[in-house]
Amino acid sequence: MARQLLQLLALWTTVVGIVQCCPELCSCLDKFARQFADCAYKDLLVVPVGLPSNVTTVSLSANKITFLKSESFINITQVSSLWLAHNEIVTIEADTLAGLIQLRNLDISYNKIENFPWEDLHNLTALQLLKMNNNEMVSLPKDAFSTLKDLRSLRINNNKFTTIVQGTFSALSSMSHLQIFKNPFKCSCSLEWLRDWITTAKISVPDPHYILCDAPEHLKGTMVTAIPKLDCEAPTVTTTYQPNIENTELYEGLTAILNRETKGSPTPQVKKDIEELKTAMNMMGEELATIAIQQLTIINLMNEISDLKKSNEKQQLKINSLEARVSDLERVTRFILT
Repeated sequence: MARQLLQLLALWTTVVGIVQCCPELCSCLDKFARQFADCAYKDLLVVPVGLPSNVTTVSLSANKITFLKSESFINITQVSSLWLAHNEIVTIEADTLAGLIQLRNLDISYNKIENFPWEDLHNLTALQLLKMNNNEMVSLPKDAFSTLKDLRSLRINNNKFTTIVQGTFSALSSMSHLQIFKNPFKCSCSLEWLRDWITTAKISVPDPHYILCDAPEHLKGTMVTAIPKLDCEAPTVTTTYQPNIENTELYEGLTAILNRETKGSPTPQVKKDIEELKTAMNMMGEELATIAIQQLTIINLMNEISDLKKSNEKQQLKINSLEARVSDLERVTRFILT
C-alpha cells in the first residue's frame, strides 16, 4: 500500500512538473489565475522549449530571435497575449500563429519582417490589439484583416507599404485606433479613397502630417489627405492586327503589324506580351513568327536598357549584358532573312 502511494505521488509530481515547467532563462508565475512567462531581455536566439502548456501571457521582447518556426508555439495554445517586439525577426513560417485562437494581443513591432503569413490572421478572430509597426513589410492583402471584427487597435506604421487597397479596413467594425503613418505611399488614383476615408473616418488616425506621398515625384512630401483630385479613368487595352490574320491569305514576305492601344488616366503601362504574339502569328509560318517574336524581344530589352540608364548608371554591367543579347538576336534575325 505504501509503495502504491509513493508511486502515485511520484506520478502526480511528474504531471505537475510537466504542466508547470519553465525554461531555464525565463520566469514563470501564476497571478490572478493566469500563467505568465517572462522571457524578455535574455539574448534568446530562438523561442525557448518547455513553456507551460497553460501559459496565457508570453513576453519574448528584446531578444535576438530571427526566425519563427511553424511549431514555435504549438504547445501553448491557451496564450492570449504574445509580445515579440524588438527582436530581429525576418521570417515567420506559415501556420506559426494560426493555432493561437485565443490570442487577444499580438506585438511583433520593431523587427525586420518582410513577408508576413497573412493567412494566419484569419484564425485569430479574438484579436483586439495588433502591433506590426516598424518592420519591412511591402505587401498588404485586401483580406488581411477580414475576420478581425473585435480588433480595436491596429498599427502598421513605419513599414514599406506603397498602397492600401480600398476595403482593407471594411471588416474592422470595432476598430477605434489606426496607425499608418511613415509608409512610402504612391499617391495614384488607387489611393484617392484613403484620402477621403481618413478625413471622414470616425476613428483615431494619428499623425496625418506623417502620412505622406513618396511618389510620384511632383507629389512627394504631400500629405495623403491633401492629394488634389486626380483625373482618373479606368484603364482599357485594345489589340488589333493589320492585316486581319484570320481573313488574309498568308505568303512569304507578308508584313503583319500588331497594334496595342491603351487608354486610362494615368496611362497604363503595358508590357509587350510575347506569348500573345505567338498565338497571333501561329498561322504565319515558323520563320515569320520567329522573326516577329525576336523583334518584340529586342524592343522589350531596349526598353529595359533605357529604364536602367535612367534609374541608375551604376548598373552598367547589366546594361552591357542586355545590349550583348540584343546584338545576338539581331544577328540571328539577319541570318534567318538571308
